Amino acid sequence: MFKGLAAYIDQNQRISSMISTILLSLTPWMQVSKSRPLLLTFTPQVFIEAIGMGILVHLTLLGFNTIAVKCMSAAFGGTESIFAKKENFRALLIVCSQKALLIVVAVVEQLSGTLGESGLLVLPCVAAHINQVIIDSLLVNFWLQKDQSYDNNFEA
Repeated sequence: MFKGLAAYIDQNQRISSMISTILLSLTPWMQVSKSRPLLLTFTPQVFIEAIGMGILVHLTLLGFNTIAVKCMSAAFGGTESIFAKKENFRALLIVCSQKALLIVVAVVEQLSGTLGESGLLVLPCVAAHINQVIIDSLLVNFWLQKDQSYDNNFEA
């Protein structure tokens, strides 16, 4: 039974991934919908500030993790370290700098309104998550273009 299910999912990996993403994205929006009346009382400036803070946190984590991975590379073998490989460095940097949205939702829900209405607390987190995906996509695109131009110059 499970082998058949695994084979089906493998054959329909794109559809399974989209369904999973849609279902996971519903969790934060359920939290936000609980606070709809309070949501309408806030000005757009508050949300813009929260989005800016989320961007700042992500950029800070990228900077800190760049330094941390470089230090680990130096401490564990220098240029021969597994952390010195470009692919490993980049993967570790991105993964360590990202915050998981579902973890944030779970933590906010456990606060039980201590810091405010959970739906209102989740909204800036959703915006910050979207921004971190955009920032990381731009960073990866920059790396790909840089590698491609290096390869083109090396071949010429």
